[in-house]
Amino acid sequence: MKIAMLQINACLAQPEKNSRVIEAAYLEAIRLGAALVVTPELAVPGYIPDDKLFEPNLRRAIEKENYRLQAITGSVPLVFGTCSPTGSGKLWSELWWCEHGKLRIKTRKAFLADFDSYDESRYFESAKSQQNVLDYLNKKIGLLIGENLHDSFENLIQAGVTLIVNVTASTCALGSYVPEGRNPSWALPSKSKQRCEFLSRQAKTYAAPILYINRVGADGNLLFDGDSCLTLPDGTQQCGETFNTGIFIVDTDEQGAVRIDESDDEGVWLHKALSMGIKDNLTKQSIEGVIIGLSGGVDSAVVAALAAGAICPKKILGVALPTRFTSKKSVELARQQAQLLGINYLELDADVIFASAASSLLSALPNRQFGLTDENLQSRSRGMLLLALTSEPAIHSQLGTNRCAVLNTGNKSEVAVGYFTLYGDAIGAFGVIGDLVKKRVYTLAHVSGDSIPEQVINRSPTAELRPAQTDESSLIPYRQLDAIVGALIEANRPIECVYDDLAEVLDGQDLLQARNALPRIQKLIIKSEFKRRQLPFALKVTHRGFGSGMRIPLTGIYS
Repeated sequence: MKIAMLQINACLAQPEKNSRVIEAAYLEAIRLGAALVVTPELAVPGYIPDDKLFEPNLRRAIEKENYRLQAITGSVPLVFGTCSPTGSGKLWSELWWCEHGKLRIKTRKAFLADFDSYDESRYFESAKSQQNVLDYLNKKIGLLIGENLHDSFENLIQAGVTLIVNVTASTCALGSYVPEGRNPSWALPSKSKQRCEFLSRQAKTYAAPILYINRVGADGNLLFDGDSCLTLPDGTQQCGETFNTGIFIVDTDEQGAVRIDESDDEGVWLHKALSMGIKDNLTKQSIEGVIIGLSGGVDSAVVAALAAGAICPKKILGVALPTRFTSKKSVELARQQAQLLGINYLELDADVIFASAASSLLSALPNRQFGLTDENLQSRSRGMLLLALTSEPAIHSQLGTNRCAVLNTGNKSEVAVGYFTLYGDAIGAFGVIGDLVKKRVYTLAHVSGDSIPEQVINRSPTAELRPAQTDESSLIPYRQLDAIVGALIEANRPIECVYDDLAEVLDGQDLLQARNALPRIQKLIIKSEFKRRQLPFALKVTHRGFGSGMRIPLTGIYS
């Protein structure tokens, strides 16, 4: 049987737009010879429009499009994910099987996702009983939604099912960070690897093919990789593409292939994921112009390179913001970075604002000495200027739009320990690399080709807020900090285990220093939560990012 997997990028709370996309794809799939056409979970309303789902107008629009899609079906069934109201005021997450203009079967989601960034119980009821088995073209087909697959597989096989169709909206995630060449016992594999191994194991065990259809696209911090596939009873797979929309035709009567996990090449995988995240979030938020502070360092260079690949470079403004502590080399590299990418470039003197603020403090506090306050003032001077540019008519003219926003350039290692300044380098519409430890930022830089100067990659990271400052002298070496973040945060290892866990990823002085720093780093992670709450969201590419996936209370934790 030829089946069309409609790997679509549904827009949140836009059922009319989504249903038109589904209709066009359905008709094209029939032209391509599909005998069955299937969409991802909640393809009509989008996954997931949050509290918009409580609005009566949206619910009526969803209902209207459900019946419109039902009416356009012919002899080839269309199976689409949608929702409808329950008696309690919540909704059912549903899968409608429609053919010949009629609804043949309606399956409801039984096991709701309430973990990490998922909060489905807020909006949906869990179905206690459901119809999810039907006969079609000499096959007995079982229908499952989302996480149902893990709990209901055996029940379907006992019911005689010969093909399982699972629709979902599953976010992507790299495995927990570990240094290259290490394979610690506690590391978490990537989500795509977990999916592949599970589907292959189940298909082999029960001798039944599994059709897995996932959505693609980005909405806020959540990134969906698609990665839809048909897994055959021998464990091989026929796969669609990752991070791309499309109509992917698979055939239960054809051979599959052994899957190669794309996430094994972290740099390429991250480039695809974050490029999609930038493009989708800008488009869906109607942001057309981007402003990026260029420091001459690797973080801002990687963000600028990703943005220039995701949208038109002429819609991007790179800004150097030197103060008295900024080296000429930093400004030179920022300018060179902009030229390589073909983006607009501007230099603004942030020292004027810093000097004025410092002078004001000195007049009121004549005995004060240069210190952390002055470092924060420099960062906030830069943040103020970047935000000022978003509403400046001359910049609108240069970028060809008044819909402009700043992109945040902070990385996960620094965010974890609070090594950033509120209202300074913490600003932005969203964080591009905020879920990447520093080493992964360098990995991205290396796959960016000639778009990032080699000197940017090779120089020591520094905020240049005081003489001879480097990031690692203010913190600990990034190779040590990244290892701690990978174990403690991304793999969610208990603190009492991390001391021993580090021995699987570090050696010698690195291991000794990381262990000695562990209590301090843990305290910084906890004490910095109030700062992270005020950060823009970051594109989520790991199992455990900051925000809804890692909830630390603001009170009662310091004692």
